[in-house]
Amino acid sequence: MKRAALLCMTLLLLFGMTACASGPAESGSARGEESSAAEPGPAREETAEESLREAPEEGDSPVQSEPGEPAPDAAEPDSASPSEQELTLSVDGTTLEVSWEDNETVRELMACAAEESITVNTSLYGGFEQVGSLPRQFSRNDVQMTTAPGDIVLYSGDQLVLFFGSNSWSYTKLGHIDSLTTEELTGLLGGSSAEVEISLN
Repeated sequence: MKRAALLCMTLLLLFGMTACASGPAESGSARGEESSAAEPGPAREETAEESLREAPEEGDSPVQSEPGEPAPDAAEPDSASPSEQELTLSVDGTTLEVSWEDNETVRELMACAAEESITVNTSLYGGFEQVGSLPRQFSRNDVQMTTAPGDIVLYSGDQLVLFFGSNSWSYTKLGHIDSLTTEELTGLLGGSSAEVEISLN
């Protein structure tokens, strides 16, 4: 009986010691879990605030220009090239409206006029045209035609001809004077001579 009682007391003591040892450990573990669960909260809030501070606002451009400075890709406007300019023809100082042909000869005239205005002193020929010598030879694409009042043609590669009448021959057509009637053309070109100027405007 004494041995049985002693064994029971020993078991009770051991059980009590084990319960005491395990109780604080479990409680500490629970507190540790609670602490671990609570700690990430402030860290996550701080990260969100930093993300908001760092994120660019909608519509912001990554490249900002100082006030008054041109945009990086802004190009300076180019001055008009000779191909964008037009030939101008005047007779005795009167500028005329001309529809020019789109051909090699007219382009050569433009290139020549870009260097210096072309002045041609013409004389009356046949009672229907003014004709005068150009400063050099130009490309020819002669076609047999019957001219009309106002036609401007190249003859023989170096002769400028302005018609106020009509003639049938082989010419390279340069253009047509649109701004004058036949009577006005006759009044302007029907004299013994004229001064014709071709320039680039």
